[in-house]
Amino acid sequence: MWRTPLGMTSRGTVFGLLLAGLATLAACNGGGTGTVNVVVQPCVLPSGTTVTLAYPVPGATGVPDSPGQVVVAVSSPLPASWQVVLGVTGFGYYAESLLTPIAPGAIPTPYAAPTSSPISYEASGLTSALPAGTGIQVLLNDESSACNSYPQVGAFTTH
Repeated sequence: MWRTPLGMTSRGTVFGLLLAGLATLAACNGGGTGTVNVVVQPCVLPSGTTVTLAYPVPGATGVPDSPGQVVVAVSSPLPASWQVVLGVTGFGYYAESLLTPIAPGAIPTPYAAPTSSPISYEASGLTSALPAGTGIQVLLNDESSACNSYPQVGAFTTH
Protein backbone atom coordinates (compact mmCIF):
# COMPACT_ATOMS: atom_id res chain seq x y z
CA MET A 1 0.00 0.00 0.00
CA TRP A 2 1.33 3.43 -0.89
CA ARG A 3 1.28 5.96 1.89
CA THR A 4 1.43 9.73 1.67
CA PRO A 5 3.82 11.74 3.86
CA LEU A 6 1.14 12.35 6.48
CA GLY A 7 0.00 8.74 6.59
CA MET A 8 3.37 7.00 6.52
CA THR A 9 4.39 4.82 9.41
CA SER A 10 7.58 3.34 7.99
CA ARG A 11 10.75 3.01 10.01
CA GLY A 12 12.29 5.70 7.78
CA THR A 13 9.62 8.21 8.74
CA VAL A 14 9.78 7.32 12.43
CA PHE A 15 13.57 7.49 12.27
CA GLY A 16 13.42 10.94 10.64
CA LEU A 17 10.99 12.24 13.23
CA LEU A 18 13.16 10.87 16.02
CA LEU A 19 16.22 12.63 14.59
CA ALA A 20 14.30 15.90 14.26
CA GLY A 21 13.16 15.64 17.88
CA LEU A 22 16.65 14.89 19.13
CA ALA A 23 18.09 17.77 17.13
CA THR A 24 15.48 20.11 18.64
CA LEU A 25 16.32 18.95 22.14
CA ALA A 26 20.03 19.39 21.50
CA ALA A 27 19.43 22.91 20.17
CA CYS A 28 17.41 23.80 23.27
CA ASN A 29 20.21 22.60 25.54
CA GLY A 30 21.94 25.97 25.22
CA GLY A 31 25.42 24.46 25.60
CA GLY A 32 25.82 23.72 21.93
CA THR A 33 28.17 20.83 22.72
CA GLY A 34 25.66 17.97 22.64
CA THR A 35 25.94 15.44 19.84
CA VAL A 36 23.57 12.77 18.66
CA ASN A 37 25.09 9.50 17.53
CA VAL A 38 22.82 7.59 15.20
CA VAL A 39 23.76 4.11 14.06
CA VAL A 40 23.22 3.73 10.33
CA GLN A 41 22.05 0.23 9.42
CA PRO A 42 22.05 -0.27 5.64
CA CYS A 43 19.42 -2.46 3.98
CA VAL A 44 21.42 -5.26 2.38
CA LEU A 45 20.17 -7.15 -0.65
CA PRO A 46 20.34 -10.96 -0.53
CA SER A 47 23.80 -12.20 -1.51
CA GLY A 48 24.42 -12.06 -5.27
CA THR A 49 21.17 -10.20 -6.02
CA THR A 50 21.24 -7.13 -8.23
CA VAL A 51 18.32 -4.74 -8.69
CA THR A 52 17.90 -2.00 -11.28
CA LEU A 53 15.05 0.34 -12.10
CA ALA A 54 13.20 -0.74 -15.26
CA TYR A 55 10.15 1.58 -15.25
CA PRO A 56 10.14 4.51 -15.33
CA VAL A 57 13.41 4.49 -17.28
CA PRO A 58 16.29 5.52 -14.98
CA GLY A 59 17.16 9.19 -15.46
CA ALA A 60 13.97 9.90 -17.42
CA THR A 61 12.48 13.38 -17.25
CA GLY A 62 8.91 14.36 -17.95
CA VAL A 63 7.52 11.18 -16.35
CA PRO A 64 3.77 11.55 -15.65
CA ASP A 65 3.08 12.26 -11.98
CA SER A 66 0.84 9.16 -11.93
CA PRO A 67 2.97 6.43 -13.55
CA GLY A 68 0.78 3.69 -12.04
CA GLN A 69 3.65 1.52 -10.90
CA VAL A 70 7.38 1.31 -10.38
CA VAL A 71 9.07 -1.78 -11.85
CA VAL A 72 12.49 -3.15 -10.94
CA ALA A 73 14.52 -5.85 -12.69
CA VAL A 74 16.04 -8.35 -10.27
CA SER A 75 18.65 -11.02 -10.86
CA SER A 76 16.75 -13.33 -8.49
CA PRO A 77 13.37 -12.83 -6.80
CA LEU A 78 13.44 -10.75 -3.63
CA PRO A 79 11.83 -12.01 -0.42
CA ALA A 80 8.24 -10.81 0.10
CA SER A 81 9.39 -8.30 2.77
CA TRP A 82 11.11 -6.02 0.24
CA GLN A 83 9.43 -2.82 -0.87
CA VAL A 84 10.05 0.21 -3.04
CA VAL A 85 10.34 3.52 -1.20
CA LEU A 86 10.14 6.73 -3.21
CA GLY A 87 12.33 9.54 -1.97
CA VAL A 88 11.03 12.93 -3.06
CA THR A 89 13.28 15.98 -3.01
CA GLY A 90 11.98 18.33 -0.34
CA PHE A 91 9.47 15.82 1.07
CA GLY A 92 11.59 12.96 2.42
CA TYR A 93 10.04 9.54 1.87
CA TYR A 94 6.83 10.01 -0.04
CA ALA A 95 5.46 6.53 -0.67
CA GLU A 96 6.22 2.87 -0.19
CA SER A 97 4.79 -0.37 -1.51
CA LEU A 98 5.70 -4.05 -1.34
CA LEU A 99 7.08 -5.62 -4.50
CA THR A 100 5.24 -8.40 -6.33
CA PRO A 101 6.45 -10.43 -9.32
CA ILE A 102 5.07 -9.46 -12.76
CA ALA A 103 5.45 -10.85 -16.27
CA PRO A 104 7.67 -8.91 -18.71
CA GLY A 105 4.62 -8.28 -20.91
CA ALA A 106 2.96 -6.37 -18.05
CA ILE A 107 5.65 -3.67 -17.89
CA PRO A 108 4.56 -0.29 -19.29
CA THR A 109 6.64 1.09 -22.15
CA PRO A 110 9.13 2.46 -22.56
CA TYR A 111 11.19 0.59 -19.99
CA ALA A 112 14.89 -0.08 -19.50
CA ALA A 113 15.73 -3.65 -20.45
CA PRO A 114 18.55 -5.06 -18.31
CA THR A 115 21.66 -6.31 -20.05
CA SER A 116 22.26 -9.34 -17.82
CA SER A 117 20.25 -12.48 -17.23
CA PRO A 118 18.47 -14.30 -15.72
CA ILE A 119 16.12 -11.47 -14.93
CA SER A 120 12.69 -11.30 -13.38
CA TYR A 121 10.56 -8.24 -12.78
CA GLU A 122 8.83 -7.01 -9.66
CA ALA A 123 6.44 -4.07 -9.40
CA SER A 124 4.92 -1.91 -6.74
CA GLY A 125 1.63 -0.14 -7.31
CA LEU A 126 1.21 3.62 -7.14
CA THR A 127 -2.31 4.80 -6.39
CA SER A 128 -1.68 8.49 -5.73
CA ALA A 129 0.02 11.18 -7.80
CA LEU A 130 3.59 12.21 -7.16
CA PRO A 131 4.53 15.89 -6.88
CA ALA A 132 4.89 17.43 -10.35
CA GLY A 133 8.28 18.67 -11.54
CA THR A 134 10.12 16.76 -8.82
CA GLY A 135 13.12 14.45 -8.66
CA ILE A 136 12.11 11.00 -7.42
CA GLN A 137 14.66 8.55 -6.01
CA VAL A 138 13.70 4.87 -6.14
CA LEU A 139 15.00 3.13 -3.04
CA LEU A 140 14.60 -0.34 -1.53
CA ASN A 141 13.68 -1.30 2.03
CA ASP A 142 13.50 -4.67 3.77
CA GLU A 143 10.53 -4.49 6.13
CA SER A 144 11.75 -7.60 8.00
CA SER A 145 15.00 -5.88 8.98
CA ALA A 146 15.95 -3.01 11.28
CA CYS A 147 17.71 -1.23 8.41
CA ASN A 148 17.42 2.54 8.08
CA SER A 149 19.62 3.32 5.07
CA TYR A 150 17.97 2.42 1.77
CA PRO A 151 19.94 1.51 -1.38
CA GLN A 152 18.99 3.59 -4.42
CA VAL A 153 18.25 1.63 -7.62
CA GLY A 154 17.39 4.56 -9.88
CA ALA A 155 15.79 7.98 -10.20
CA PHE A 156 13.48 9.92 -12.51
CA THR A 157 11.82 13.34 -12.67
CA THR A 158 8.10 14.01 -13.01
CA HIS A 159 6.74 16.65 -15.39
